[in-house]
Amino acid sequence: MRKIEFMLLAVAVITGSVVMAVVGCGGGDEAGMYFSISERASWAPDGNLAFAAFGGNAMLYVYKVNEKGQRVVLLTQSDNDEDFDDEGGWHPAYSPDGSLIAFASRRGPSPAIWTMDGDLGDRQQVQRITDDSGLGSDEQPSWRPDGNVIIFTSTRNNGNHDICVINSDGTGRVDLLATGAEEQWPMYNPQNADQIALQISDHDSHPDAAIAALWDNDNDTDICIYDTGTSSYNALAAANSPYRDEAPAWSPDGTKIAFHSNRSGDFDIWVVEIATGTLTHITNDARSDGFPIWNEDGSRIAFIRDRELWTVAADGTDPERVTRRF
Repeated sequence: MRKIEFMLLAVAVITGSVVMAVVGCGGGDEAGMYFSISERASWAPDGNLAFAAFGGNAMLYVYKVNEKGQRVVLLTQSDNDEDFDDEGGWHPAYSPDGSLIAFASRRGPSPAIWTMDGDLGDRQQVQRITDDSGLGSDEQPSWRPDGNVIIFTSTRNNGNHDICVINSDGTGRVDLLATGAEEQWPMYNPQNADQIALQISDHDSHPDAAIAALWDNDNDTDICIYDTGTSSYNALAAANSPYRDEAPAWSPDGTKIAFHSNRSGDFDIWVVEIATGTLTHITNDARSDGFPIWNEDGSRIAFIRDRELWTVAADGTDPERVTRRF
């Protein structure tokens, strides 16, 4: 899987997942924490943000925090033993009502999709959703708007990333898009569950001629919408460009998609309007910005900047840092 160059160094402090305390982190007056954050966060309906960060044992753990960087809660506990078979996680995704978090974790032979309680984490409730036997991994979960289905990526078929769906109780797994291309970061349109946004690369290995034709550059990645009703693709954000357009996230009203791109020289957050294709440059910083996600009312976008969690108003104003890495 191709990742942004700012990814990730472990914060080597104490064993476990709690990192050094500081004062005034993230714009608040309460004690905060230092974190080295991995990839996309998730915004709950109540305003909390779930994210994955490295613990002192170099494993990823899931935390939640409010948008001011206060009230940090460790959701995937550490038992501080030597096998690490029952702890940690990454790629958190709140269910539409916020009651559950889907996440990826290796708590057996291979990484699988799990769910846990949205408030108390795996101390209260944890359930394995996908099979964790055999080779490959299941990661990058996201929920259908009705909360009954989880969409995710899997490398269990041929080693490359395919798109799969499964009922939220762990039944009815289906390989939705299993091609030679690399398909990642799927997300349902909140207003139309037939539409799935995803990033796609290695287009020349795709059986759909229109998608295969997009591949002109060895390092580009495109944002597409896949319609499950018609089994058709719509390429967005200047497809067939020499840029990496990645990690799409729908706005709550289903009219826009936020993503990260290196089209301005380094990675920034951009938004594309679906109906017109109009692109808006949201962040413009010398540091790498990536993995956007909208809050429930569409007023703000959370993203990762240089391994820290930030938020910004949907028009690109009022950037706020939520966590620090040093």
